[in-house]
Amino acid sequence: MEVHHHRSVHKKNFKEFFLEFVMIFLAVTLGFIAENVRESISNHEQEKHYVESLVHDLQQDTLYMNMVLRENERKDSALNKLISIAGTDFSKIENRTKLYNYTKHFVGYYSLFKSNDATMNQLKNSGLQLIKKDHVADSIAVFDVKLKIIYSAENLYTNATSAALEAAQQLFDLSISNDTTYFDTATGYKNVMLPLYEDSKASLPRFFNKIDFELGATQNYLMNIEKACLLQND
Repeated sequence: MEVHHHRSVHKKNFKEFFLEFVMIFLAVTLGFIAENVRESISNHEQEKHYVESLVHDLQQDTLYMNMVLRENERKDSALNKLISIAGTDFSKIENRTKLYNYTKHFVGYYSLFKSNDATMNQLKNSGLQLIKKDHVADSIAVFDVKLKIIYSAENLYTNATSAALEAAQQLFDLSISNDTTYFDTATGYKNVMLPLYEDSKASLPRFFNKIDFELGATQNYLMNIEKACLLQND
Protein backbone atom coordinates (compact mmCIF):
# COMPACT_ATOMS: atom_id res chain seq x y z
CA MET A 1 0.00 0.00 0.00
CA GLU A 2 1.37 3.33 -1.10
CA VAL A 3 1.67 6.14 1.30
CA HIS A 4 1.38 9.71 -0.02
CA HIS A 5 3.24 12.40 1.81
CA HIS A 6 1.98 15.95 1.51
CA ARG A 7 4.68 18.51 0.90
CA SER A 8 4.85 21.16 3.47
CA VAL A 9 3.78 24.58 2.19
CA HIS A 10 5.94 27.49 3.16
CA LYS A 11 3.83 30.32 4.36
CA LYS A 12 5.13 33.77 3.39
CA ASN A 13 5.37 36.23 6.13
CA PHE A 14 4.50 39.92 5.87
CA LYS A 15 8.09 40.94 5.07
CA GLU A 16 8.24 38.67 2.03
CA PHE A 17 4.90 39.93 0.73
CA PHE A 18 6.01 43.48 1.27
CA LEU A 19 9.34 42.84 -0.47
CA GLU A 20 7.57 41.34 -3.49
CA PHE A 21 5.21 44.33 -3.58
CA VAL A 22 8.16 46.73 -3.46
CA MET A 23 9.96 44.87 -6.24
CA ILE A 24 6.85 44.91 -8.49
CA PHE A 25 6.24 48.57 -7.67
CA LEU A 26 9.84 49.47 -8.48
CA ALA A 27 9.73 47.49 -11.73
CA VAL A 28 6.54 49.28 -12.84
CA THR A 29 7.85 52.68 -11.72
CA LEU A 30 11.20 52.23 -13.44
CA GLY A 31 9.43 51.09 -16.59
CA PHE A 32 7.25 54.20 -16.47
CA ILE A 33 10.29 56.44 -15.91
CA ALA A 34 12.19 54.74 -18.70
CA GLU A 35 9.26 55.26 -21.08
CA ASN A 36 9.06 58.95 -20.13
CA VAL A 37 12.80 59.36 -20.67
CA ARG A 38 12.55 57.68 -24.09
CA GLU A 39 9.58 59.92 -24.99
CA SER A 40 11.44 63.00 -23.75
CA ILE A 41 14.52 62.10 -25.80
CA SER A 42 12.33 61.42 -28.84
CA ASN A 43 10.49 64.76 -28.42
CA HIS A 44 13.78 66.59 -27.98
CA GLU A 45 15.15 65.01 -31.15
CA GLN A 46 11.94 65.92 -33.00
CA GLU A 47 12.14 69.48 -31.69
CA LYS A 48 15.77 69.76 -32.82
CA HIS A 49 14.88 68.36 -36.25
CA TYR A 50 11.95 70.76 -36.67
CA VAL A 51 13.97 73.79 -35.58
CA GLU A 52 16.89 72.96 -37.90
CA SER A 53 14.51 72.30 -40.80
CA LEU A 54 12.58 75.50 -40.10
CA VAL A 55 15.79 77.56 -39.99
CA HIS A 56 16.78 76.11 -43.38
CA ASP A 57 13.34 76.95 -44.83
CA LEU A 58 13.49 80.50 -43.44
CA GLN A 59 16.95 81.03 -44.93
CA GLN A 60 15.58 80.03 -48.35
CA ASP A 61 12.53 82.23 -47.80
CA THR A 62 14.74 85.20 -46.90
CA LEU A 63 16.75 84.90 -50.12
CA TYR A 64 13.63 84.51 -52.24
CA MET A 65 11.80 87.27 -50.38
CA ASN A 66 14.67 89.71 -50.91
CA MET A 67 14.66 88.91 -54.63
CA VAL A 68 10.89 89.51 -54.84
CA LEU A 69 11.36 92.76 -52.90
CA ARG A 70 14.01 94.03 -55.32
CA GLU A 71 11.94 93.12 -58.37
CA ASN A 72 8.82 94.80 -57.03
CA GLU A 73 10.80 97.87 -55.99
CA ARG A 74 11.92 98.15 -59.62
CA LYS A 75 8.31 97.70 -60.70
CA ASP A 76 7.22 100.41 -58.25
CA SER A 77 9.84 102.81 -59.62
CA ALA A 78 8.89 102.00 -63.22
CA LEU A 79 5.14 102.50 -62.67
CA ASN A 80 5.90 105.84 -61.01
CA LYS A 81 7.76 106.85 -64.18
CA LEU A 82 4.74 105.88 -66.25
CA ILE A 83 2.37 107.80 -63.96
CA SER A 84 4.66 110.84 -64.17
CA ILE A 85 3.92 111.30 -67.90
CA ALA A 86 0.15 111.06 -67.51
CA GLY A 87 -0.35 114.77 -68.07
CA THR A 88 1.86 115.15 -71.13
CA ASP A 89 0.73 115.83 -74.68
CA PHE A 90 0.53 112.43 -76.38
CA SER A 91 -0.07 113.97 -79.77
CA LYS A 92 3.70 114.51 -79.80
CA ILE A 93 5.77 111.65 -81.19
CA GLU A 94 8.35 111.60 -78.37
CA ASN A 95 5.68 111.41 -75.66
CA ARG A 96 3.74 108.70 -77.48
CA THR A 97 6.99 106.71 -77.82
CA LYS A 98 7.68 107.06 -74.07
CA LEU A 99 4.14 105.87 -73.36
CA TYR A 100 4.67 102.78 -75.50
CA ASN A 101 8.11 102.01 -74.04
CA TYR A 102 7.04 102.34 -70.40
CA THR A 103 3.87 100.33 -70.97
CA LYS A 104 5.60 97.54 -72.88
CA HIS A 105 8.32 97.00 -70.27
CA PHE A 106 6.57 97.79 -66.99
CA VAL A 107 2.82 97.08 -67.11
CA GLY A 108 1.60 93.59 -66.22
CA TYR A 109 4.85 92.45 -64.56
CA TYR A 110 4.48 89.91 -61.73
CA SER A 111 6.92 88.87 -59.03
CA LEU A 112 5.20 86.80 -56.35
CA PHE A 113 6.57 85.35 -53.11
CA LYS A 114 5.85 81.73 -52.23
CA SER A 115 7.13 80.44 -48.90
CA ASN A 116 8.86 77.08 -48.51
CA ASP A 117 6.26 76.07 -45.91
CA ALA A 118 6.83 72.29 -45.70
CA THR A 119 8.15 72.39 -42.11
CA MET A 120 5.60 75.01 -41.07
CA ASN A 121 2.77 72.75 -42.23
CA GLN A 122 4.27 69.78 -40.38
CA LEU A 123 4.47 71.83 -37.21
CA LYS A 124 0.87 72.98 -37.55
CA ASN A 125 -0.29 69.40 -38.13
CA SER A 126 1.71 67.82 -35.29
CA GLY A 127 1.29 70.76 -32.94
CA LEU A 128 3.65 73.49 -31.82
CA GLN A 129 3.80 71.88 -28.36
CA LEU A 130 6.99 70.11 -29.44
CA ILE A 131 8.75 73.50 -29.43
CA LYS A 132 9.61 74.04 -25.78
CA LYS A 133 10.89 77.61 -26.00
CA ASP A 134 7.87 79.89 -25.80
CA HIS A 135 9.41 82.80 -27.72
CA VAL A 136 10.34 80.48 -30.61
CA ALA A 137 6.83 79.02 -30.77
CA ASP A 138 5.35 82.53 -30.61
CA SER A 139 7.60 83.77 -33.44
CA ILE A 140 6.63 80.79 -35.60
CA ALA A 141 2.94 81.49 -35.03
CA VAL A 142 3.36 85.21 -35.78
CA PHE A 143 5.33 84.49 -38.97
CA ASP A 144 2.56 82.15 -40.11
CA VAL A 145 0.09 85.03 -39.66
CA LYS A 146 2.39 87.33 -41.67
CA LEU A 147 2.49 84.81 -44.51
CA LYS A 148 -1.29 84.78 -44.58
CA ILE A 149 -1.27 88.59 -44.80
CA ILE A 150 1.18 88.44 -47.74
CA TYR A 151 -0.99 85.87 -49.50
CA SER A 152 -4.12 87.96 -48.92
CA ALA A 153 -2.33 91.03 -50.38
CA GLU A 154 -1.33 88.85 -53.34
CA ASN A 155 -4.95 88.70 -54.54
CA LEU A 156 -5.14 92.49 -54.78
CA TYR A 157 -1.70 92.58 -56.44
CA THR A 158 -2.52 90.02 -59.13
CA ASN A 159 -5.99 91.43 -59.80
CA ALA A 160 -4.66 95.00 -60.18
CA THR A 161 -1.80 93.83 -62.41
CA SER A 162 -4.17 91.83 -64.62
CA ALA A 163 -6.55 94.80 -64.87
CA ALA A 164 -3.70 97.13 -65.93
CA LEU A 165 -2.47 94.63 -68.50
CA GLU A 166 -5.98 94.26 -69.92
CA ALA A 167 -6.30 98.07 -70.14
CA ALA A 168 -2.96 98.25 -71.99
CA GLN A 169 -4.05 95.58 -74.45
CA GLN A 170 -7.23 97.51 -75.18
CA LEU A 171 -5.37 100.78 -75.78
CA PHE A 172 -2.06 99.83 -77.43
CA ASP A 173 -1.20 97.80 -80.50
CA LEU A 174 1.78 96.00 -78.96
CA SER A 175 2.12 93.83 -82.06
CA ILE A 176 3.76 96.78 -83.88
CA SER A 177 7.06 95.51 -82.42
CA ASN A 178 6.90 93.10 -85.35
CA ASP A 179 6.09 95.84 -87.87
CA THR A 180 9.10 97.50 -89.52
CA THR A 181 7.01 100.60 -90.14
CA TYR A 182 7.10 101.33 -86.42
CA PHE A 183 9.90 99.24 -84.95
CA ASP A 184 13.57 98.58 -85.64
CA THR A 185 15.06 95.53 -83.92
CA ALA A 186 18.35 97.38 -83.39
CA THR A 187 17.12 100.76 -82.16
CA GLY A 188 13.54 100.16 -80.97
CA TYR A 189 10.50 102.28 -81.86
CA LYS A 190 11.01 104.57 -84.84
CA ASN A 191 10.44 108.33 -84.80
CA VAL A 192 6.87 108.04 -86.08
CA MET A 193 3.46 108.48 -84.44
CA LEU A 194 2.62 105.14 -82.80
CA PRO A 195 -1.03 104.07 -83.05
CA LEU A 196 -3.64 103.75 -80.28
CA TYR A 197 -6.72 101.53 -80.58
CA GLU A 198 -8.72 104.19 -78.71
CA ASP A 199 -7.84 107.84 -79.08
CA SER A 200 -10.64 109.56 -77.16
CA LYS A 201 -10.38 112.04 -74.28
CA ALA A 202 -11.43 109.31 -71.83
CA SER A 203 -9.20 106.47 -73.07
CA LEU A 204 -5.86 107.63 -71.63
CA PRO A 205 -7.23 108.83 -68.24
CA ARG A 206 -9.01 105.46 -67.89
CA PHE A 207 -5.75 103.66 -68.68
CA PHE A 208 -3.79 105.72 -66.11
CA ASN A 209 -6.45 104.97 -63.47
CA LYS A 210 -5.68 101.27 -63.94
CA ILE A 211 -1.94 101.96 -63.69
CA ASP A 212 -2.47 103.92 -60.48
CA PHE A 213 -4.43 100.97 -59.08
CA GLU A 214 -1.61 98.59 -60.07
CA LEU A 215 0.94 100.89 -58.41
CA GLY A 216 -1.03 101.04 -55.15
CA ALA A 217 -1.49 97.27 -55.05
CA THR A 218 2.24 96.77 -55.71
CA GLN A 219 3.16 99.15 -52.87
CA ASN A 220 0.74 97.35 -50.53
CA TYR A 221 2.29 94.00 -51.47
CA LEU A 222 5.78 95.41 -50.87
CA MET A 223 4.76 96.72 -47.44
CA ASN A 224 3.50 93.30 -46.32
CA ILE A 225 6.64 91.50 -47.53
CA GLU A 226 8.85 94.05 -45.75
CA LYS A 227 6.96 93.41 -42.50
CA ALA A 228 7.57 89.67 -42.85
CA CYS A 229 11.28 90.35 -43.56
CA LEU A 230 11.56 92.41 -40.38
CA LEU A 231 10.04 89.56 -38.38
CA GLN A 232 12.47 87.03 -39.84
CA ASN A 233 15.41 89.25 -38.89
CA ASP A 234 14.26 89.57 -35.25
